[in-house]
Amino acid sequence: MSIYKFISHDNPKISSILKKILSLHPQEINLSLDRIRFLLKKLKNPQKILPYAIHIAGTNGKGSVATSIYQLQKLSGKKVHVYRSPHLTSFNERIVIANKIISDESLYDALNYVYKINDKRTITFFEFFTAMAFYIFSKNEADVLIVEVGLGGTFDATNVLNHKKKTCIITTVGLDHKEYLGNTIKDIATEKSGIIKSNNFVICSQQNKKALSTIQKFTKINNCRTYFYGKDWYIRNRKLFIEHIEVDLTKLSLKGNHQYQNIGCAILACYKVKYLKIDNSKIPDLVSKIKWEGRLHRLEGSFKKKYPDIDFWVDCAHNPLGFKVLSDWILKNKINKIFIILALGIKKDKKKILKQIKKINPRLLFLIKKTNFTNIPAIDLYKEAKQLNLCCKIFDTVKESINFIDKLKDKKVKKKTCLISGSINLVGDTLREDKEL
Repeated sequence: MSIYKFISHDNPKISSILKKILSLHPQEINLSLDRIRFLLKKLKNPQKILPYAIHIAGTNGKGSVATSIYQLQKLSGKKVHVYRSPHLTSFNERIVIANKIISDESLYDALNYVYKINDKRTITFFEFFTAMAFYIFSKNEADVLIVEVGLGGTFDATNVLNHKKKTCIITTVGLDHKEYLGNTIKDIATEKSGIIKSNNFVICSQQNKKALSTIQKFTKINNCRTYFYGKDWYIRNRKLFIEHIEVDLTKLSLKGNHQYQNIGCAILACYKVKYLKIDNSKIPDLVSKIKWEGRLHRLEGSFKKKYPDIDFWVDCAHNPLGFKVLSDWILKNKINKIFIILALGIKKDKKKILKQIKKINPRLLFLIKKTNFTNIPAIDLYKEAKQLNLCCKIFDTVKESINFIDKLKDKKVKKKTCLISGSINLVGDTLREDKEL
């Protein structure tokens, strides 16, 4: 699995040191907490003095919940640190310091300092970067810290946070990264629940029965105060119900029914965690201002100007659960004869993803050969898609696919619709290009 081998930065000094860090371990992923604990000790354990943390695990929705909490708190006047992965268009997005994305200068200085402290010891890229982020956060004041789990939970590098100063949020659990987390929902839910520690406050999104029972087991063992979806809170008719409180979410800017649960988790945290704050009367206005690129996101930049007859959308769906949400949204909105441009990471479940795409019944599915990540060969996707009777073509690049769509003539369709999806990297590249004039 090659997650980081294509990592680069516009700043050559940063790009160079990122590659040095990547060479410190022969594997990109090797789940363990020993190496990061050793490095953090060398850094004088910055994780012990960080602000109160909101620690978010789950298969889908982590980014939406993290973004929603961050923006709700920022709009409410709080200073927030954020640690997230992966990034979408800029590597610096991974670290937000007191409401500002880290500067190149601060990033380079921190990378260089921690690299020297580590003294070429074996450590994975994510472990190194997490330790560095916690070191940076410890040097800057904030009211709260939001941390997205990288992979799983139990042995994820972020699972060294001070357990006495955190709330846990578990978003929807599904089958993904089976080679690291296990082959069943129960296995994966067990790994995700590994972030739950003694007396934590835990917020849980809607889960299937096996995931729910697993998460509940962890919360009981750890004597946690809990808010489970369906029992303690729920969404109905675009409204959030918490105990006797009813919150109007009709102005939510994020698209897709799944986002109501994500914003529900975020608002619940804002209500119940004393380090956060929110004015109930302002929520309808606040949720209308949340911005989250790459998630059911309509392009309004250079693509729209160059191809005025095509309506462009991007979405970061990259696993079966994500594509189910995507297909549900497309079908609900009756978007017919859609063109889909697709590339999938090498370990993704292509059969289940293509079955979800089959439900959409795209006019044409474009499979991309050349990507900046290790993708499933387009020819393999083509063979699988053909078995499902999907009409598809293979192209080298997204641009070639779009040019083909642009030249297609259809007098019955005033405007064509094109969706680019399957990988955060693919969507990130598309968004960067869309911003270029």
